[in-house]
Amino acid sequence: MADAVVTFGLQKLWELLIRESNRLKEVQEQATELQNDLRRLKSFVKDAQETKKSKSERVKNCVQEIVEIVCDAEDIIESFLINKERFRRERGIKKHLKRVSCITFAHQEFSSQISSIISRISKVIDNMERFGVREIIDKVEEENQETLPERVIGDTRQSFPSVSESSLVGVERSVEELMAHLVGENGFQVVSICGMGGIGKTTLARQVFHHEMVRRRFNGFAWVFVSQECRQKHVWRVILQCLRPKNEEQRIAEMTVSGLQDELFKLLETQKCLIVLDDLWSISAWELIKPAFPHRSGSKILLTSRNEGVGFHPDLRCVIFRPRCLTHDESWEVFQKIALFERNDIEFQVDDVKEEIQQMLKHCGGLPLAVKTLGGLLATKRSASEWRKVHNNIGSYIAGEVGENGGNGSLVFNVLSLSYEDLPSHLKHCFLYLAHFPEDHEIQTETLFNYWVAEGIVMVYGEESTIVDVAEDYLEELVKRSMVLVGKRNTVTSRIESCRLHDVVREVCLFKAKEENFIQTFSAQSRISEATRARRLAVHLVDDDENEPVIFQQRQIQNPKARTLLYITRDFSPWILSTRSFRGLRSLRVLDLFGAQFRRRKLPKSIGKLIHLRYLSLKETNLSVLPSSLGNLELLVYLDLEIYETMVHIPNVLKKMKKLRYLMLPDELSNKTKLELSGLVNLETLKNFSLKHSSVQDLINMTKLRTLWVCCASDNPGEEVLPVSLGASLKDLEELMLYNKRNGQVQPAKIIDAGSLVYGFQRLNQLRLDIKIDKLPNELQFPSRIASVSLSSCDLLEDPMPVLEKLHSLKIVSLELNAFTGKRMVCSKAGFPKLHTLEFSILDNLDEWVVEEESMPNLCRLEINDCRKLKSLPDGLRYITSLEELRVGWMENAFKDKLIQGGEDYYKIQHVSYVVFHNCGDEYEKK
Repeated sequence: MADAVVTFGLQKLWELLIRESNRLKEVQEQATELQNDLRRLKSFVKDAQETKKSKSERVKNCVQEIVEIVCDAEDIIESFLINKERFRRERGIKKHLKRVSCITFAHQEFSSQISSIISRISKVIDNMERFGVREIIDKVEEENQETLPERVIGDTRQSFPSVSESSLVGVERSVEELMAHLVGENGFQVVSICGMGGIGKTTLARQVFHHEMVRRRFNGFAWVFVSQECRQKHVWRVILQCLRPKNEEQRIAEMTVSGLQDELFKLLETQKCLIVLDDLWSISAWELIKPAFPHRSGSKILLTSRNEGVGFHPDLRCVIFRPRCLTHDESWEVFQKIALFERNDIEFQVDDVKEEIQQMLKHCGGLPLAVKTLGGLLATKRSASEWRKVHNNIGSYIAGEVGENGGNGSLVFNVLSLSYEDLPSHLKHCFLYLAHFPEDHEIQTETLFNYWVAEGIVMVYGEESTIVDVAEDYLEELVKRSMVLVGKRNTVTSRIESCRLHDVVREVCLFKAKEENFIQTFSAQSRISEATRARRLAVHLVDDDENEPVIFQQRQIQNPKARTLLYITRDFSPWILSTRSFRGLRSLRVLDLFGAQFRRRKLPKSIGKLIHLRYLSLKETNLSVLPSSLGNLELLVYLDLEIYETMVHIPNVLKKMKKLRYLMLPDELSNKTKLELSGLVNLETLKNFSLKHSSVQDLINMTKLRTLWVCCASDNPGEEVLPVSLGASLKDLEELMLYNKRNGQVQPAKIIDAGSLVYGFQRLNQLRLDIKIDKLPNELQFPSRIASVSLSSCDLLEDPMPVLEKLHSLKIVSLELNAFTGKRMVCSKAGFPKLHTLEFSILDNLDEWVVEEESMPNLCRLEINDCRKLKSLPDGLRYITSLEELRVGWMENAFKDKLIQGGEDYYKIQHVSYVVFHNCGDEYEKK
């Protein structure tokens, strides 16, 4: 009887499971329908956002509402798919029975949420029809197609007289350089002046256009303002009208496109003409008009553009000229000429507001248009209080979206907004993401790229593409369009390592981000409203008391729709995060907790509730234990666990994160930590992989790895460090580091056959060995692409220079911590043909260094630290004319005294423009 009851019960429960499976199918059909609707809505948003001239508030409101719907729907669909996958993985009737009630509730909830979204979509579509939103967009697009731009600045033969020199400062050298390109016989046919809006491209072009030497060199001149709406026939007609007699204007106006092209081509081929194409926006516009320009002729083209890519073409040789920003002194001179020249109506002493003026000029960042705008604005102000009012609201006045009298915005804002509006939608999002960062913040691109990917702004397609490959193309495009400034490039790869925004461009970025409700920023002291609708939040943890860490109350942020939450500190200072739970942030894609200090050194278990997370950084936190709930974050693409100064335990849950592309493990793991990582086949970057806590076999399947750092310390000093055959699996590896230390404590010595190992990685360009090796690989064992070699604690007895100097692609060499234990090093004649940077640190036995003439002909930077037995620099340095920077630290005072001006060895480095000594007795710096 009992058995029959059990059997009957199981049968009923099984029927319930089947019924729930059918419901799952129904919900899946709803989700699929919703996904199709989302694709259509995204297409509409893209059309609306790329309709540049549409300023309709109806369109803006509609787009904002659709964006909200799309984001909500994405969250719902993603949650549904995650739960569906987990349901699929559950095996066995007991597990099914245990979860059936939860599944039933979840299906009902998803069904209800999807129905709500579909209802909102229907409503917004009805409103679009009712208020004619689609018609507005279509009409604007039609007008864009039909409008013929006539923004030509009059008759260029008469309307471009030399501009008064009163406001021109700091352009003399630029004019001379540009003129040399135009009048010289250097083979260049196109000279392209490229830079951000307002930097003075047109001003420079005008000065050159009317220069006396240029006028003598050419016998025909034409100036055409191209603008964003480039029309082939219009441009050719204006140029030809400028070059032909005035009585032919009507004939030219009636010519066909082919007739214009033929006549202009022949004219430029036989005469020496200078054509100025002012404000050329795109490569496609250049491709449209260049067929009228001969490949070889005496004529030249001077173009101005915000896009560096414009002007390059294999048939027309082009040189790029980039105008520089004004120095602070030059900005002050321009400002004085505009705001203070012959002023007798000022009711105060200028010295009374001198500090405010300096701060306002600093905000202009040397952008000529901003400085002139500021000068023109203050030229109308008489009292000190009016000047201070401008100072207190400098961002709004210089780059604000509303003009001083409530107009359509400042001139600077309008000029720079054109660059923003010209961006395709994906680049607009990339640009707006930079609004997260504080003023003057150096943005690390590795972090930025992963933010973009985690948010879905950058999509990585194909087996061969990596995050860096795709995102870097986006950033390079923003740089070419003069929207972003390069901070630092990698010497080896030339890739951008850091970037920043010009102060004035940042103001525009902040205005646009606010206008589109893209992001909201707070300080640690802000009271954050729970009602904030922004889906991206940045907390700037800057406090006046540098000795006390900032404390931030996490409970202030309870935004269930937030997708990004960044904590950004000044100088990477630690701060205290006061939180018990992350439950109120369940939609997060990006969470950066860099530098956070947790009470009890534990990460709350609720982190596992953030199932949408793609990016999680716990870098430089104080955590010692991570919860097993971390394994719920199966969508993670980026996980940074770079934790120092503490031993960390990680449960064996990382194996669930199949989508990981970046993984940085702690510097030291607890003895009980054992990680299975073999399934992480999408990894592109793996740092601090430990042979003590994982199996070397886990690396075999990681065929996409580009960067690998391996800690070789293990419990079995006799085992193989890395199999020589690993190079066959990791054939795309570009950066390899092997080290044998934990928190400065050297583990039992491991000696490896570096030559056999390195030979297997044929695409390697960066190698760091921080481990004892028998001998350096020979020049034939090093991959041909190797560009950076860093050796530390290698205890090499033989001089490494005879091998390294034969590596023809080598740009950086660093020898540290007795990498070489011998006494004498020699850099031979013709060695190191491409070396850019050379660093020596703590080579205790080195007492003689010889540099032969013609060695290291391209060396730019030399650094020597704590090599106490080295008594002098080699005489051969005086032949290295490329050397620009010398840094010396922790050396004897006598070593420094020989090298400073008046010292016996000064002749060796007198040609070096920047020399600095630190911790060598008295400080010394030569600039």
